[in-house]
Amino acid sequence: MNLSQYGIKNGKKTIGVVLAGGRSSRMGKDKALLQIDSDSMITRTRRTLEKTSTAKVFVSRNDGNEEHMADLIPNKGPLSGIHSMAHRFPNCNLLVVPVDLPLLDANTLQQLIDSGEQNQSNARFDTDNLPLFINNTPHFRQALDYTLKFAECLSVGKFCSQLPLVELENSVASKMFNANTPEQWQFAMQQFANNPTTNKPIEKMYESFK
Repeated sequence: MNLSQYGIKNGKKTIGVVLAGGRSSRMGKDKALLQIDSDSMITRTRRTLEKTSTAKVFVSRNDGNEEHMADLIPNKGPLSGIHSMAHRFPNCNLLVVPVDLPLLDANTLQQLIDSGEQNQSNARFDTDNLPLFINNTPHFRQALDYTLKFAECLSVGKFCSQLPLVELENSVASKMFNANTPEQWQFAMQQFANNPTTNKPIEKMYESFK
């Protein structure tokens, strides 16, 4: 893909990818369209990525929107979106972020970018499979091709276990809070309310959902 049409100059760059193609079956509604302060989670996640050093941010989503990137190999879960972006932008590294992390911030993501670029390696926090910095090499794309074609398990975690990977310590675990159910979403929204309904420290509450 011609990077210049997106304002990306030559040279190895890192682009942001918002994974927003999930089925949201446990939530009961499309997580990507849930709103915080009138912004959808797609918009909020994209803006968070835009505050980092990423050269450009793209949305991976199969909704027919010409501004979004559809999967080249559909119905394979998050790996489909990663595969499509890795092949569309082979000269760029990727910072992949799921759309259902409402408490995530740009400073946390920048740590992944800095580590991945400095070590020229894939990087994630502890055992959280996403967000994920991808060192987009030919070997990475070949491994991803093989996994999508032949592997029975298509989890991001299983795939990551086959890769060279830097694991960073995350000092604030709740930044990785994944809102998959209405109860988890309600908890996340309490963190944005002026008068939260509980006085429990957020880290203690977060542990109850793990």
